Amino acid sequence: LPYCESLCTFCGCTTRITVNHGVEDPYIDALLKEWSLYLDLFNEKPIIKEVHLGGGTPTFFSPENLTRLINGIKEKSVFAEDIDLGFEANPRTTTQEHLEVMHRLGFKRLSLGIQDFDPLVQKTINRVQSFSLVKQVTDWARKIGYTSVNFDLVYGLPHQTAASIENTIDLVNLLRPDRIAYYSYAHVPWVKPGQRSFTEKDLPEGPLKHKMYSLGKQMLLHAGYLEIGMDHFALPEEDLTLAYRSGKMHRNFMGYTTQPSKLMIGLGVSSISDTWTGFGQNIKVVEQYLEKVNAGEFPV
Repeated sequence: LPYCESLCTFCGCTTRITVNHGVEDPYIDALLKEWSLYLDLFNEKPIIKEVHLGGGTPTFFSPENLTRLINGIKEKSVFAEDIDLGFEANPRTTTQEHLEVMHRLGFKRLSLGIQDFDPLVQKTINRVQSFSLVKQVTDWARKIGYTSVNFDLVYGLPHQTAASIENTIDLVNLLRPDRIAYYSYAHVPWVKPGQRSFTEKDLPEGPLKHKMYSLGKQMLLHAGYLEIGMDHFALPEEDLTLAYRSGKMHRNFMGYTTQPSKLMIGLGVSSISDTWTGFGQNIKVVEQYLEKVNAGEFPV
């Protein structure tokens, strides 16, 4: 779900920036048409064990359209009894209604993009969001019944310092998310022109960037989180930790899951599918994607 209302200048994802929500309906229509193309390949209803909505900003879409998407996928498939449903969300655009509707649809996992709480860092990457806003969304989710809340944090951002990392993780620990992804910022302005809004001189590099990672890691371990694979931390009782300990955890192209699968189907612009013997990525331009799908062709 690639749409965002504003550009976070550090972002390396495939996004389409717009405030025109008229794009929602035709895009949801295309996703369901693409799903139908895959359904035609199966001899029986597929059994789905996991659904993840990534972006962009999935909560750019209205609760009604997200409902239409999930029900449209579910209508012609079988959702396993232990299905794991999760979605990414921007605290600035996620409403209590979003959280309530998604929970009613069966979603129990929520991932929030935090990055850093330092005001200068947030202003530089065009991602200004207060601690109180993040706390509000986190509190809503837990009250509604979400069983796993993940925070995405990034080190190596422009104007970031060891002190801002320390402050960010202190604040994160107050909210105690169940999982934490602690990623390295990738500076690729030749791919993502938005990153040209700052320069290499603004970035912590080399030993300083490594110090940031080490500091963050030690703080998370001291707070009781366990290091899970690359860049990920989780509380001892979290599902990902249990899967890791039992040997069931799986690494796919996009990250870690609690269960292995030999078939992952990616729907939508730039999404990646995995057939165990190869990867296939969808077209990265929205208009080209829509044209292919509406013509009844796989957009891979």
